Amino acid sequence: MERLLLEELRERPGTTGEVAALSGRSEGEILIELRELNDRLKALLGYKDDPIVSTASGAWKTEGIAGLLRFNSGIELEVVPKFMDRSSNGWRSDFFLLAVLVRTGHLLIHDEISAGTQDRGDLATLIARSLLNLHAQNERRPIRSYRRTRSSDFAIDGDVEWESLVLPDPDGFEQSRLELTRRNPYNGTLAAAVRTLLPEVADADTQEQLRLLGRRLAPQSSAPETYPPLPARHRSWQQAYDLARLVVEGLGLNLDGGSFTGTGFLLSTWSAWQSLCEEVVRRALPDRRVISQKRWVLGYRGDQPVYATPDISPLSEAEPTLLLDAKYKTRTGRTPSISAADVYESLAFLRASGATTLKLLYPALSGVDRLPLGEWTAFDEVTVDDLTITAYEVQVRGLASSGGFDHLVEGARKALLPSLAGA
Repeated sequence: MERLLLEELRERPGTTGEVAALSGRSEGEILIELRELNDRLKALLGYKDDPIVSTASGAWKTEGIAGLLRFNSGIELEVVPKFMDRSSNGWRSDFFLLAVLVRTGHLLIHDEISAGTQDRGDLATLIARSLLNLHAQNERRPIRSYRRTRSSDFAIDGDVEWESLVLPDPDGFEQSRLELTRRNPYNGTLAAAVRTLLPEVADADTQEQLRLLGRRLAPQSSAPETYPPLPARHRSWQQAYDLARLVVEGLGLNLDGGSFTGTGFLLSTWSAWQSLCEEVVRRALPDRRVISQKRWVLGYRGDQPVYATPDISPLSEAEPTLLLDAKYKTRTGRTPSISAADVYESLAFLRASGATTLKLLYPALSGVDRLPLGEWTAFDEVTVDDLTITAYEVQVRGLASSGGFDHLVEGARKALLPSLAGA
């Protein structure tokens, strides 16, 4: 399996020809496969435009997606988000933490996992080692549930079918009983995740540990069509169970079309950025009621209200003094600035809510040497009467490092509290 690295919003020259050579197909066939992949991605993510674009010269550029996905049976694409540093293997740990946080609300990454996979250059290995670590933490408290089994035996150990008392089977009386067993949908999901990861992991040591875990979990049925919630007594397994579900489901991506079936570990980048901003602000302001996507009435069309919906509304009482909105793109030019459309939208948010300050949050594109993890730096501000719109770059590179998420929360708290003083 060959793997190609793409960077969001940056062209990769000669990709069509390279993929054709590695796949043993013509460039025309590769472009057809690319179109089919784009169709599936658009249907999955609700996009109107192709997330992977090919130019006439054969260069490819991605926009709006990041992660790991199958292109065909011999090629995988690894897409680096624009706000993560491809020159460091640490971007995979950052992406993985972001992906799982966005989809489950958990911070699954552990320092020893991050440190142990930085040099492996393999997102699938990072996912696998995380699952192995989570299983090891809980293996002394295995997931058991009651399951009714049927058997035939002359030794009575269960509920005997009365007909067999008169006409027993050659093997004995037919009987059923409740057993406390490890064979259940929860362990079945873990086992299915192990089977899914095995062919994707490049590291031999991790592969062997996955095989050992698969043998420990066996025998299991296939993963259930619908995933039942974990019983309260097994709450400590929640993170492992959620991660296994993401692996089995392909984090929402299952490429069923064509001659192969492969999983993907994929995110919509702008949606993930919005979710991360919401989670950080919520944890930075524990004494506020932080509401995402709150609808404020801007006006009326006839007797029907027209709403303005900022991403984040921190409330102490009914009326906010501050709003936040997650943005992914700045206006291109010599210096980054707030686009006119974002200014008009922001003014609508402020007028509808009655707030006077709005902060726009953009992912920082500079390295941690220029802007440390968690820091906010203002790069543009627009004032209209008593309304203020300020644009910030927020540094998230190194998110998965030791204490990384805490740095994000602390940076948000320092940036927000002055605007909330006295409110």
